[in-house]
Amino acid sequence: MTLIKTNLLALSCLTLFMLTSPSSAADVKQESQNTLPRATLLGVMPNSNHQNQGVMLAHVAPNSTASTLGLTVGDVITQVNGTQINDFNQLLSAVRPLKSGDDIRISLVRDKKVQTVSNKMQPRPYETSDFAEVEYSKVSYQGNILRSIAHIPNGLKANEKAPAIFFIQGYTCDSIDYGMIPNVTTRQMIDQFTNAGYVVYRVEKPGLGDSISDKACRDIDFTTESNAFLHGLTALKTHKNVDPNKVFLWGHSLGVLHAPVIAKQSPVKGIIGYGGVAKGWYQYMLDIYQKQSVKHFDVSKAQALENTQLVTPFLDMWLNTDTPWQRIVSDERVQKAIAANLVDINGELSVNRHYSFFRDLNRYNFSALWQELNTPVLMMHGSLDIQAIEPSWAFDIAKLSGRPQSKGLVIENAEHAFMRFDSKQAYMRARQSRQYNPTEPNELFDARIGEHTIHWLAQFK
Repeated sequence: MTLIKTNLLALSCLTLFMLTSPSSAADVKQESQNTLPRATLLGVMPNSNHQNQGVMLAHVAPNSTASTLGLTVGDVITQVNGTQINDFNQLLSAVRPLKSGDDIRISLVRDKKVQTVSNKMQPRPYETSDFAEVEYSKVSYQGNILRSIAHIPNGLKANEKAPAIFFIQGYTCDSIDYGMIPNVTTRQMIDQFTNAGYVVYRVEKPGLGDSISDKACRDIDFTTESNAFLHGLTALKTHKNVDPNKVFLWGHSLGVLHAPVIAKQSPVKGIIGYGGVAKGWYQYMLDIYQKQSVKHFDVSKAQALENTQLVTPFLDMWLNTDTPWQRIVSDERVQKAIAANLVDINGELSVNRHYSFFRDLNRYNFSALWQELNTPVLMMHGSLDIQAIEPSWAFDIAKLSGRPQSKGLVIENAEHAFMRFDSKQAYMRARQSRQYNPTEPNELFDARIGEHTIHWLAQFK
């Protein structure tokens, strides 16, 4: 079992290449002369059993670019705008640069006959809300133009000020634009906040969604990512509907680590966190191998100790030194950890981020940051959270803040991605049977996390 690759993943978009119908202009408030063209998605899924050249379609989303082209299940795409297509990755590469309204011409084979169809690329759907006006805007800095999304509670007057929550996502390079997956747990929690009267704000990481950046998300380090969030916070504080003295950070997973870094540079009224870590990344990774595997994945303590000893040289060189990456991965001790399937390495990536991301992250003293902030904190832990291993971490962070309003809280039967299960056994069965799906949680969405947040925030009104 690959401990890092399997167990650190939090909330990911499971419908990366699908598309539903775009929202109407009345549903979405966009800034005038928006310099961010809307990203598009083709709206197809491939048939993985097709072995010949081209991409055979297993699914075509209704009201998508693919459906406007007249594509159907069983079609085999062979060219896009004159570019030969041999596999799904080539199809992705050919479509990814296209923006809404761009021409697309597809050659395909249907019933053994070659056809060519053409139309315009359709925009990916915008978010809508029953509780808020959804505002798509941008944050510009240092060559980056990042997509921002704000949910403005219904009923606010043109320049009326309201308290605001800045939601900071976890470590993955997934877009926070949920137009395609409106039932995802994060969106449902956002609806709870806007229904309670809070402006809710998010900003994309560099290189994601509609954003324009010189580097992809997976190639930047932790400080660069924090800097993007910092500029988002600055933009939020100047929003015409936001009271700059009542802005709160809400960090999920690794977003909990971003929160004190950002708040140190731009003070906030309070910080809420869920599923976070209270220690440096090197120590956390040791816990992954030594504690998480025993607590959640039925690894014996003896095997966990052996795994930890085997992987420690890799973690030490990676996170505690400036040793060049190629020297690390070629080290004999690291090769043994790789052979044991304990290390997730893909080129210069580890756990789907550039190795420099976590090396940079490990240089921060988060305990000192929490103490220096002197900011009220609500830190929550789900008893079924396999990423935030120890419930004590939530209480440790709250204690470090040194404020009487600070609070640590354990939510029974809650897991990392804002879902609730009846038991640990039910949760693990869902993961093992691939029934674990935060994008369509149905009755498993855990409203308690948002409710605890709103209750804690009420003292600051």
